[in-house]
Amino acid sequence: MKMTAAKIPFLAGIAAWIILAFATPALADKACYSPAELEAEQLLRLHSELMVITVTCHTGSQGEDLVSAYTTFTKFNIKKLHDAEQTMMRYYEAHGDSNGTEQLDKLRTKLGNEYGQKIADISAPMYCKEYRDKVLTYCHILPNQLGDEVQRMCVAERSYVPPCAPPSTVAKKQQ
Repeated sequence: MKMTAAKIPFLAGIAAWIILAFATPALADKACYSPAELEAEQLLRLHSELMVITVTCHTGSQGEDLVSAYTTFTKFNIKKLHDAEQTMMRYYEAHGDSNGTEQLDKLRTKLGNEYGQKIADISAPMYCKEYRDKVLTYCHILPNQLGDEVQRMCVAERSYVPPCAPPSTVAKKQQ
């Protein structure tokens, strides 16, 4: 069968329609985060950022051990972190991903890579100079302060999936 110039756009249109027909339901399912899902991603984002700072910088500006500070933060907030992970796994499974744990691992990797790229963009010494003490700040943060920070992040930081309601609305509903 000989292809003519007139058949190419027609076949391209059919191919595009087929792709959209199969992709649109999957994309529609992942359209937005509920307030709990948005908060969960932001908490995991913060935890991943603190991990990357710890692994990169090792010590605070006054020589403090960031590994113990990060470990303290994690232990102090383990239930909230676990709940956030469970929320994200349920989100992934509810939207067609049969393995929520695998998708959570991918999210954690993506978050870590995002912060790693930030380090590559400005250099590890500059990154540490600017961010190293953030781990110390969050080491003994009170639960209500952590909640306030996650709410601030819901408004100020991006998420991989947009919120169903505007972030300022999400923050107001939680107060």
